[in-house]
Amino acid sequence: MKDYLLDLIIKTLANTSNPKSVHGIYPYRGKISSIDAKQIISQLNPDKIILDPFCGSGTILYEAANRGMKSFGIDLNPIAQIISEGKININPDLQFEHLSVVNIINKASKLKKVKLMPENARKHFHKDTANQIMRMLEFKKIFTPYGLACFYGSICLAARGCNHYKWTSSTVGKNIEPKRDINFYDKILGKIKKHFYPLPKKNKAKFFHMDTRKISKNIDVESIDYIFTSPPYFDCLDYTAYYGKIILNILEIKREPIRSSLIQNFSSYEKSMKHVLDELYKVMKDKGKIIFVVGDKKIHGKIINGAEFFNDISPFKNVKTIERKYTGSSSQIFDNINKTSRKEQIIVWEKK
Repeated sequence: MKDYLLDLIIKTLANTSNPKSVHGIYPYRGKISSIDAKQIISQLNPDKIILDPFCGSGTILYEAANRGMKSFGIDLNPIAQIISEGKININPDLQFEHLSVVNIINKASKLKKVKLMPENARKHFHKDTANQIMRMLEFKKIFTPYGLACFYGSICLAARGCNHYKWTSSTVGKNIEPKRDINFYDKILGKIKKHFYPLPKKNKAKFFHMDTRKISKNIDVESIDYIFTSPPYFDCLDYTAYYGKIILNILEIKREPIRSSLIQNFSSYEKSMKHVLDELYKVMKDKGKIIFVVGDKKIHGKIINGAEFFNDISPFKNVKTIERKYTGSSSQIFDNINKTSRKEQIIVWEKK
């Protein structure tokens, strides 16, 4: 029988982004490259069960389901929930998804009274664009999962456009005045069409909105064949910042409780990740394989090797570690600016 992953091949990618896929719906911070995820998943046994315990916007969750695998994704961030569930629950009829949003636009445009967008979000938009967003927000409960994910993604795209596209696709820059008037209705209809890549009708993907540190309470013990994830950034990236902050402000959801619940505090990072790894050990089958995509971190002028850090705290047996330089990503750009030379590691573990 073939021993999957022992001969894992990782190609160096000239470009890690794929904006014309379903993964371009939303600019989620720190998401794993869908091209990278796909090349690793293509080497897995499609008849097995896979789990991404930090699934973020659902890249691995979607790609595994697209290969026919039974896939589970876990994340505690409410924005991650909307985007992930949107990707794995696309109605296979494009006309249905399109008309669903057209119907909401028609209802929204007829509203006589519209709530003003909160000021901390409104400052990023042209007043007419903000008005259109708030009109559609009134009908949030009748969006399809895919439509709602596109709604969130279109808010980010509109904010970028209102600021003359001076912001990048993943970071929010300075407010640019005067604001450009962006037709939000056109943006969301365009996004519905552009990212329409539905999974097979009988896909086996499921998202759990929960804390990975409590995973064994919701996932059966010794039930998972593969774990594949890119854990929260080793430098504790704030997953509620930038575009996420704008979305939360519009929704009037307090950011601090969400931020404090996520694993993004460096002082407690090691303790939290040890807890996670112990929980993952419980749900893994014997001889199950784990793939962690991690990277180096520069602290006080010293580079900490991500693979060494995780191998020190892991209860699993290390099978192999593949190392490569960052390429075609924002990390490479920041390394050039900061004159650092960090590397990325793909760690393969086995439960024994």
